[in-house]
Amino acid sequence: MLINITKMKVLYSDLKKFIPTLSATPKKVGEALTVTGFMMDGLEEVKFQGKKDWVMSLEVRHNRADGLSVFGIAQETAAYFGLKTKFPVAKKTKISAKSQMIEVLDKKFTKRVLAYEIDGVKNEKSPAWLSEYLALYGMNSKSLLVDLSNYVMLLTGFPSHLLDKQKIEGKLAWDLNKKFEEITTLDGSVIKLTKDQEIILRDDKSILALAGIVGGKKAEIDDKTEAIICEMGIYDPGTVRKNGSSLGVVTEAGTRLSRYLGPNGLEPAMMLLLNLIARNSSNKKLVFRKFDFYPRKYKAPWIEVDLSKPSLYAGVSISQERSLEILKNLNFLVKQSKKGVWVSPPEERMDVQIEEDVIEEVIRVFGFDKIPSDITPPLEVAENITPKTLILAEKIRDILCATGFDEILSPPLAKRGLSQKCNHLSWSLIQAENPVNEEYCEMRQSMAVGLISQLEEYLKQNLEFINVFEIGKIFGKVGSNFKEHDSLGMLTYGENSINFLKGKTENLLLGLGLREVSYRESKRKPQVANPFVCFDVISAGKNIGIIYKMTPAEFKKNVYFLEVNLPEIVKILEKNSKPSTTEITTKNLILDANLLLKKNETPYEKIRQIKSKIGSKNFFSLEIVDIFPVKDKLRYTFRVTYQGLSDPDAKKLHLGVFGLK
Repeated sequence: MLINITKMKVLYSDLKKFIPTLSATPKKVGEALTVTGFMMDGLEEVKFQGKKDWVMSLEVRHNRADGLSVFGIAQETAAYFGLKTKFPVAKKTKISAKSQMIEVLDKKFTKRVLAYEIDGVKNEKSPAWLSEYLALYGMNSKSLLVDLSNYVMLLTGFPSHLLDKQKIEGKLAWDLNKKFEEITTLDGSVIKLTKDQEIILRDDKSILALAGIVGGKKAEIDDKTEAIICEMGIYDPGTVRKNGSSLGVVTEAGTRLSRYLGPNGLEPAMMLLLNLIARNSSNKKLVFRKFDFYPRKYKAPWIEVDLSKPSLYAGVSISQERSLEILKNLNFLVKQSKKGVWVSPPEERMDVQIEEDVIEEVIRVFGFDKIPSDITPPLEVAENITPKTLILAEKIRDILCATGFDEILSPPLAKRGLSQKCNHLSWSLIQAENPVNEEYCEMRQSMAVGLISQLEEYLKQNLEFINVFEIGKIFGKVGSNFKEHDSLGMLTYGENSINFLKGKTENLLLGLGLREVSYRESKRKPQVANPFVCFDVISAGKNIGIIYKMTPAEFKKNVYFLEVNLPEIVKILEKNSKPSTTEITTKNLILDANLLLKKNETPYEKIRQIKSKIGSKNFFSLEIVDIFPVKDKLRYTFRVTYQGLSDPDAKKLHLGVFGLK
């Protein structure tokens, strides 16, 4: 990610003026701003109005418009040192009427426009203090009105634009550029325009400015100017940034307006500028007419904050009282109740919108330098949010691949008509809207869809014995509700009987941890199934799937298919994993034994025999802990836990049960 770094200078005497109780030296202030995120990369001793002063040069690395103003830097400094600010409050200017010559035509990218017609002005030479002040900020003095405009921008962060009212032909309008090919700027440069969402100021005949970026030569004020339009605007920052970049124009105004300037700050900034114009004008009878376009007023959000999190994230103790103190010093509003703490940032801080933003403010002002670099914060262990069906699916893949099955992957869209033929659930079909392929336009209702398609491809290659499986989602509707769940499909093709797939099924399900597997005749039989060889798969009294023989005539050998519902298996396994309360009065003994079974032989019957031989008095538990292929057989490792027996007696019984004498 690119970091947008902008330079901002601030005069130390300004900070002293707006923070009357500030006693920290310029160096200490610069160090404080550095640890809060405004890196000081220069501190120069200067003279201002005959007195020693200092200019700090700061790097503003945030997307914060308020950081590009003296008021904003003063507020940061005061917050760090726990001091109060005292900013000038300008009196509201009396207006004689509303302006009738201004309008906003672009209402998409123009968020607010505040403008005043001012009649009777005289554009004189700037006083010495103003010229000297601007020079310290790297700006050349132009004239009284222009210099006051730049002065207010430096103080408040809000750029303004002054136009000679008498040079405007017709109405002044904010619009998107549709016809102008170029603009001549205030410095005489000619910029070629692209007509790509360029916000402009224009009159009835000419382009007057690129809104938020640069003014044009046409309505430039000069020493003969007697009436002006003073305007401040807020625009979509992304559009301002794009326009400035595409046109290759970088200005102080564009730099600020490409960030999120708070539109509610226009009024006090404008009042300050108008007061300064009135105070420094030789004509004390100025006439003001106002225009204000503000269709959607901004209101700062209220954000719920857990004040234990600053300590958690920073790795150091930051008390709730200290956190609240920092937020109040930053002019956040705070509401506390039994239900929690809510804060609202100042309206100029549009970068603060969520809880994490608030936490960052607390830690930042608390001081990054106070966070130890050699201690790991005591972070909470994140909750494991991996769906249990995904974990189960991985175990299934391991077992099936070890027993000779190949995994396939197929798309969830089925060939027209095939999904309904394979459906064994009480779900209705979901049709895909605007499918890319009209032939494949139905969401699959069974994993049989993809396995049948894969079987057809394999048969074209003359393969004789095929064992494949697929894990994926199936889809359907019950009434107006959409349904889906993860499912496993297994398909075998060859000379085998239904018992072959039953054996594979039991090997798998018992290996996953199910305690029993049985079958009963299916109540809902899919169209592709042989109705006489179609069974529901049952475990723990629940229907978890279906197993059947397929009937398509084009298949020359036997095709058997199994489908099981993975979420249902997860539920049974979770229930099985909850141990019942059992009083253990003697030591239990755990012993393992290996048995070789044919690949088509089910271990379920073996488990029943083992439990019967041990007897309920001495049997505690049994599980299959490993399945390993050995030539044409499978080696099962059974782990049996015996109870109520001494070690010698348990071992003797174990050897007898498994025929290991």
